[in-house]
Amino acid sequence: MSIMNLSFKSGEDLFQFILLGVLLLFTVILFFVVMNIFMLLKKLSIGGNGSTVVQAADKGGFWKGLTDAVPVSKEETVMLDHNYDGIRELDNHLPPWWLGLFYGTIIFAVYYLLDYHVFHWSPSQAQEYEIAMTDAKKEVEAYQAKLGESLDEKSVTLATDPKALEAGKTIFTEKCAACHGAAGEGTVGPNLTDEYWLHGGTINDLFATIKNGVPEKGMISWKATLKPNEIQNVASYILGLQGTNPANPKAPQGVKAGGDATAATTDSTAAAK
Repeated sequence: MSIMNLSFKSGEDLFQFILLGVLLLFTVILFFVVMNIFMLLKKLSIGGNGSTVVQAADKGGFWKGLTDAVPVSKEETVMLDHNYDGIRELDNHLPPWWLGLFYGTIIFAVYYLLDYHVFHWSPSQAQEYEIAMTDAKKEVEAYQAKLGESLDEKSVTLATDPKALEAGKTIFTEKCAACHGAAGEGTVGPNLTDEYWLHGGTINDLFATIKNGVPEKGMISWKATLKPNEIQNVASYILGLQGTNPANPKAPQGVKAGGDATAATTDSTAAAK
């Protein structure tokens, strides 16, 4: 779970966030405790002869408490006996702010170890990537579904995605094959595999024909049954049947793609393409 992601998808995510918050709070408390301890130790220091020397608290406010710095005028209180060519060593304490951060990193390291390598409360980077990709795929599918609802005969385009064409084939088999044949060879309805069309052979023409139907020739309107993207899929599949040359094809009807007219059909029950 990302620290910046405050949307909880499960109780486990909420538990992790609460645990992390408790650890951070504990770190802050520990920081101020350590700072106060060092401020107290500053007042009570051990002299060179072993006696306890009480130092007056230096005034410096919050910043003084963070650094716990010894003024230059009082360096003799923390000066060691070491002397290297006149260079003296001071026994300064580590700054409270630094110690607080140091202990905080230790606490975080323990939590990180337990979280990612022992209990696996949080997903690894690889798992986060998979989750992100899955969520992105769902968003794309939702967007495409929403976009599909706005399709019409003017905006429709030819679908080329294999999944879309497979979905179109399924719709064709279930709803269109009874009149146009399982392979599109034509039975009651016209042959869908030749170059001739009764109502136009573009994806836009096909979409409009399927959507609105041709009631006078027995073809119903499918707009109440099929969604716009489903009409797009089946229309795209039908266009892919061109030139497949199935067995026992029905005679051409309509106008050849390109404008050449054929003999008028005498089959009044023929459904439109």
